[in-house]
Parts: sequence; C-alpha cells; structure tokens
Amino acid sequence: MGTEFNYPSSAVDIGVTKPVEVVTNASANTNTVGPDNACKRVLVKAFNNNTDLVWVDFTQAAVANACYPLDAGQSISCPVANTNLINILFAVANEKAAIVYSN
Repeated sequence: MGTEFNYPSSAVDIGVTKPVEVVTNASANTNTVGPDNACKRVLVKAFNNNTDLVWVDFTQAAVANACYPLDAGQSISCPVANTNLINILFAVANEKAAIVYSN
C-alpha cells in the first residue's frame, strides 16, 4: 500500500491495532458506512491519490459541507465503539479512505 499509511503510530495508541479496512464507493456523493468492527479508537485517512474531498461524520450520514472534510492524505483520529459508526461521503467516485482501528 506504499505511502498511503504514513501517519504517527500514536494516532491509534489504545490496545492492539487491527488490519486496515479500505472504504470506497462506486458513486460520488453517496454515504458509505464503515465495516462492523468493535473498537476503541479509529484513524480515518484519505488516500494520497484522491482528487477531491472525503467527508467524514460519526453516528450519522456524512453530508458535504456539514461534517469533517479530508483532503488527499489528511486524517482524523477519534474514539468510537465500532467502525460502523463511521460515515464517509466521497466527492468523486472510486476514491478511497483507510480505517485503522484498535481495541
């Protein structure tokens, strides 16, 4: 996966870090819910080669201009109980975000 995962290891420093889940959507501007994995903390990172914003929200559908925007290569880390509480909206179809989680 190369340089897509160049983030500080302290970003998900609680418990044991699990394998990366990659989220993508074939349609632009459609909410995508993360996979079902119990966790304590997540790091959501937009892939470096994305061409537009990835919108991220927690516990509710991601809506452009109404939640946290990630540009290519940017990430957000926060505590959540399950990766299925992560909602991602891609401005462009077939772009990707990685979810790294720990429990």
